[in-house]
Amino acid sequence: MGSKITETWLTKTFLTSIFLGLGGFLYGFDSGIITPSLALNSFLEYFGNPDAPIRGAIVSVYQAGAWLGSASVGITSDRIGRRKAIAFGCVFGVLGGALMTGAAHVAMLIIGRILVGYAVGTITGVAPVFGAEIAKVLCAWGFFVALWTGVGEGKWHNPNQWRLGFAVQSIPALALGVGVLFIKESPRWLCLKSRHAEAEKAFRSYHHNGSNDEWCREEFRHLQANIAIELQARGCLSWAELLKAPAFRKRLFVGSFVWAAAMLSGISFIQYFQPAIYATLQYNQDQQLLISGLYGSVAPVTCLVSLLFVDRIGRKKILVFSASLLSLCYLIITIIAAVFPARPGFPTNEAAQRGLIACVFVVSANYSALLGPMTWIIPPEVFTTELRGKANAVIQILQYSISLVITQCSPIALAAIFFVLTNALCAIVFALVYPETRGKSLEDMSEIFGDIKRRTEPELDEVHSSPSGKKDSEISEYAIEKTESKYHRDRRSDIFRV
Repeated sequence: MGSKITETWLTKTFLTSIFLGLGGFLYGFDSGIITPSLALNSFLEYFGNPDAPIRGAIVSVYQAGAWLGSASVGITSDRIGRRKAIAFGCVFGVLGGALMTGAAHVAMLIIGRILVGYAVGTITGVAPVFGAEIAKVLCAWGFFVALWTGVGEGKWHNPNQWRLGFAVQSIPALALGVGVLFIKESPRWLCLKSRHAEAEKAFRSYHHNGSNDEWCREEFRHLQANIAIELQARGCLSWAELLKAPAFRKRLFVGSFVWAAAMLSGISFIQYFQPAIYATLQYNQDQQLLISGLYGSVAPVTCLVSLLFVDRIGRKKILVFSASLLSLCYLIITIIAAVFPARPGFPTNEAAQRGLIACVFVVSANYSALLGPMTWIIPPEVFTTELRGKANAVIQILQYSISLVITQCSPIALAAIFFVLTNALCAIVFALVYPETRGKSLEDMSEIFGDIKRRTEPELDEVHSSPSGKKDSEISEYAIEKTESKYHRDRRSDIFRV
């Protein structure tokens, strides 16, 4: 029994995915470490008690850097390869962490945040798609470690306590940057560069176990076939054609709007500015850090719990329920803040405080278990081969642009009202516009979006016997669709599906 488990899980493919999941951990840690820093009096005093716009800039420039990194990753990964692109991004992560650790003024801190953001945007842009589930879990754990690092900083009574967390963030970047150079290059990238002998050697290094030669040859042929299809499709769809075709517009909307909804959920605002929320409730520094640490413990647990049901419930039901519950939580937060304001010199309503904090925790649990996982699941289900490249570009622009604007916000009460409206709107859109995609094959998805008519086997035989060029083209489309279906069922055979 033990050897069977080892054979199933402790494969080179799986272990490599775990290692590359450090990119997700780095994303979570770098995103989270600024949160406790903003609650440390030593940090605020050192930088001259920055006002709300400056604090917003310190937080939001990270998203600007991530936007730049994700925008440039297509060029770097295509030219120098997947491994070197990850290592290239890690260099900026180490430099950014060093600048933040040794920051003497706000400008150094902001530059360091931009570099760290650029690193994260680059690394996550090259992350393997089939390891997205691992990266998502490690991202939650990275955020968890960051917030509890903040709790430790608060217990270390030293004027430089805030530098500790910034120094720690360079460690996973350094480990990933060095370690990635010791693994094989992406078989997919090597095939794209027509280096097929090297690609097959790299593929076998990940999957060959000494007795599966035929399986490796067959799977590598499927990989080559899929890449040939993708190369053919890349030039077949212009931006104008994408916007003209109703089916493609709908696919693009369904796949990208879920990411927009995730950013408009307010989760990044809550994550970054929760100490400020607790400060308005007149909690002291240690209390703010402790509550933040407890908040950070919610996401890893609920993220794991979501694995138990996320594929058993319809996507549409999850999206509608999640957005509705988020809107309700922000509505309660808004009402509590208005009816029971915490004012210096006046007694506070402890029950109202606990209710507001509970709503903040429910927001985290809701996002981590429901809406968050959908951002990783739905886009691959609805984006076809020719649509994938341009659609991913749209997602990256949406994700970091909206997050950049949200994290620059500072009036807490106004933000809560804003997220009541955005989440209510998203719930309506999910209920009225979104199709159900759980358990659908690529052929079923084509029928849902109306771009390809499904054919029966007798119809295919009739088409095949016809000399018409148009019919041959239709056969080609169906063959591509069937090849894609086989590839997506076995997509884990290619570790780097980027």
